[in-house]
Amino acid sequence: MLTHANDGLNELKTNPLFKDVPESALIQLLGHAIIETWPKRLCFLGSAKTIHQFYIITSGRIKVYFYNAEKDRKITLFIITKHDVFDLYHLFNWDHHDVFYETLDDIQVLSIPLPYLKQWMLNHISFYKNALQYIMLKMKTLENYVTSSNLDTTATRLAKLLLQHTNETSQKIEIINGLPHKELAQLIGTTRAVLNRNIQQFKEDGIIDIKNKHIKITNMNLLVNKSKE
Repeated sequence: MLTHANDGLNELKTNPLFKDVPESALIQLLGHAIIETWPKRLCFLGSAKTIHQFYIITSGRIKVYFYNAEKDRKITLFIITKHDVFDLYHLFNWDHHDVFYETLDDIQVLSIPLPYLKQWMLNHISFYKNALQYIMLKMKTLENYVTSSNLDTTATRLAKLLLQHTNETSQKIEIINGLPHKELAQLIGTTRAVLNRNIQQFKEDGIIDIKNKHIKITNMNLLVNKSKE
């Protein structure tokens, strides 16, 4: 959690979006930033909150999703967390888009006035380049999601989801661990009932184990094979 100016400076220094940006420029940016804390389960329409402010997450997780009121269906696009930002649509003056945000934990963000950041960005091309790379990575994630949703079975999509969020070094699942099955189901475009059946099968096959909503991979080779079916 950020408690003083040095914490904010270290936060920006370790954020890939600010790679190669001079420290003096980061200090200048922090001079216009404020720390905000949001409670768990806060839900808001993105355009209503991000039209004037730009947010950098410093702790916690936020779900980004589309909601179809007529069908009462949600499609989760991303789970964003520390070092993620929102939203780049308004920063780059792209078309208006209606996505919803929901805090999955108690959240802390750095809030920066959007008009100021737009001007600041013009003088710091490194941030501009890093932001474009960030966008490309998010687009790649969406591309994989759309492809998998149309071609893969639910079991394969679940396996890919677990692998996507697995730390290669520790082989522990991060970011999505501890989320309710309903949230996991929305991440792969299925229902909770269908997800539960697949999770149970994974457990019976010796691929995973679950305790207190936390998933532990017990056989990485089987999980990788399942992701290729």
